[in-house]
Amino acid sequence: MVRLVFLIAIFLSSTIQAAPLRIGVTDSILSLPLHVAKAEGFFVKRGVDVELVRCVFGHRCITNMLDGQTELSIAAELPAVLISFTRNDFSILTSFVSVSSDVKVVSLRSAKITEPSKLKGKTLGYVKGSVSQYVLDLVLVYSGIDPATVNLRAIQPENALAAIANREVDALCLWEPFVSRIQSNLGAQVQLVPIPKLYTETFNLMATHAVIKSKPKQLERIVLALKDSTNFIQANPDGAKALAVKHLNIPFSLINGIFDDYRYRLSLNRSLMRTMEGQARWALREGHVNRALPQPDFAGLVYPNILKAIDPGAVSLQ
Repeated sequence: MVRLVFLIAIFLSSTIQAAPLRIGVTDSILSLPLHVAKAEGFFVKRGVDVELVRCVFGHRCITNMLDGQTELSIAAELPAVLISFTRNDFSILTSFVSVSSDVKVVSLRSAKITEPSKLKGKTLGYVKGSVSQYVLDLVLVYSGIDPATVNLRAIQPENALAAIANREVDALCLWEPFVSRIQSNLGAQVQLVPIPKLYTETFNLMATHAVIKSKPKQLERIVLALKDSTNFIQANPDGAKALAVKHLNIPFSLINGIFDDYRYRLSLNRSLMRTMEGQARWALREGHVNRALPQPDFAGLVYPNILKAIDPGAVSLQ
């Protein structure tokens, strides 16, 4: 009996001392699998203690991770590409969602921007170092507009509504749910500019190399929980929408209107690598990073071992 009590005490002591793994997450529908995994108990089911730490957008999530505020983060691939020019101590473990219409252009109706070609000469807001900046540049180039003929203004996503409401910008290139919230708040004062689908965005789970080395089993359990979560979303879209409303503070009407645009599944494939390589060339060409820096080796920015062990068919990097 004494031995049993002693063993229980040791177990409880180790459990109390083990800190949860912190993951930086956004309040975007792109982050839904993390919030579902937490709400539905998939992390607990897989035997890993996780704390979700809110951050406004992916670039901040990554920088918070690299600053030691979290062990993992989620973000689109672009901020990872930009940071990888100067840091190579983190890797993508898996993508868990893809979408071609998350980033939109919303304009003041009074600016009369009814098509992309009418962006010329306007003041355009974007979030520096994010997919907002990348998509806006793609749209301008595709529309034959020299970026020098527009007035580009960097904003923070949390200030986007005020920027357009106060007419500091004529239009904004931004992601959901910020765009739909602007539409909800400003109503007929704004309109969506129909832009071509030039880019498929992924949201990805990332960890520092130190965490990958020291906590491989915990990371495997987190990825397993994400697999449970994406399976849940696919099989139970109504339940997933309800969880999004509750945990992301996004109205059901907004979620219902955009939900089918997102493809939730775990993957690491060659298209991710091609996208990152193209983004790196864009960043160098446009001077968004120091042109003297060499292009990163993106094979090192992806760590496929965990996903390959869980779901070999989800990995196709060659």
